[in-house]
Amino acid sequence: MTQGDNSGVKCRWRGLVLIPVMLLASPASADAEATAIQPIVVQPAKSATLQELMTKLRSERLVYVGETHTDMADHNVQLAVLRGMASRSEGLAIGVEWIQARFQHVLDDYIAGRIDEAGMLRGTEYYQRWRFDYRLYRPIMRYAREKGIPVIALNASRELTSAISQHGINSLPPDVRKELPDSYDVTDKVYETRLRETFALHGGDDDSAFQRFVEVQLTWDESMAQRVAEYLRDHPDGSMLVLAGKGHIGGRNGIPNRVTRRTGLRGATIVRYNPAAGGLDEADHLVLAPNESLPPSGMLRVMLDERDEGVFIDGFSRSSPAESAGMKKGDRLLSINGHAIRHFVDVKVAMIDQRPGNEVAVRVLRDPLLGGERTLEMKIPLAPEQ
Repeated sequence: MTQGDNSGVKCRWRGLVLIPVMLLASPASADAEATAIQPIVVQPAKSATLQELMTKLRSERLVYVGETHTDMADHNVQLAVLRGMASRSEGLAIGVEWIQARFQHVLDDYIAGRIDEAGMLRGTEYYQRWRFDYRLYRPIMRYAREKGIPVIALNASRELTSAISQHGINSLPPDVRKELPDSYDVTDKVYETRLRETFALHGGDDDSAFQRFVEVQLTWDESMAQRVAEYLRDHPDGSMLVLAGKGHIGGRNGIPNRVTRRTGLRGATIVRYNPAAGGLDEADHLVLAPNESLPPSGMLRVMLDERDEGVFIDGFSRSSPAESAGMKKGDRLLSINGHAIRHFVDVKVAMIDQRPGNEVAVRVLRDPLLGGERTLEMKIPLAPEQ
């Protein structure tokens, strides 16, 4: 059963949309068949399939699907909606929170096939700036590349938001102020109340710190809304699927209302519903999908130190298979399974598909102080995550 096959699956309009969501995998083709998870069916008297929801949204130029960044099921819902829109929408683009706008050229190169996945992860500084397990986003990105769907980087730069967090907008130097979005709406009291509650949960009670916190959140939301609005303005016949955190989409007062202010487009919002958390008014359409987890990652159980000269072993965690294989503190990593290691991101790329029990070939350069400079190769069976 393919992801687009939703026969017999029922849902409720403006309530709980029930769809089958596929297990995340890394097939050779983004359209390859996968195992369907049987959804729970509720309210069958007021039901519809995902296909019917996509038909209902056919006239929408703008659809938002929220996520909890670490939730695999949320990303499966995003992929299912993407597939549905791609089969019905001409000129579709995907706007993503997880890449900062300054790296748009890298995404363009990836979608065009000029660089591979590893080059994209390095070029966008993904692991330095976003850091969540890339396997959560990989099926979406691979589908976009296979279908030639533009991926638009929405997020403000870390440099800008860090400067605001430390000093506030009014104290930014001119060269940094140039990165600010074109306008801010500070009149939404519901938005401010939500942020104050979040701030308090983290132990904050300082008024000036709260003001900077609000300015950072506003800068994120206004920057992403501006990028969405600019794309739709520059592509009047196009449409966009926006993928971002639920906090930016739920209740419409993060990104959606700020796009509406700029374009007049309301758009439709979709989030995966969590019955334990409630929130039936969180979005226009709520999706029920089963909880899922990523497959476990295989671990070397080493601590790394990145220097100008390369990546060095700085220590070992408990029961490290690398230490048992003969690796020592101070060794410089040269390669893992043939992947050259020059930066920390190279380690992440080399290990992304490895599972516990897999054996990897690791080459290291031993510190000359430990007995003369020499290159060693060792076979290391990977341990499970601790």
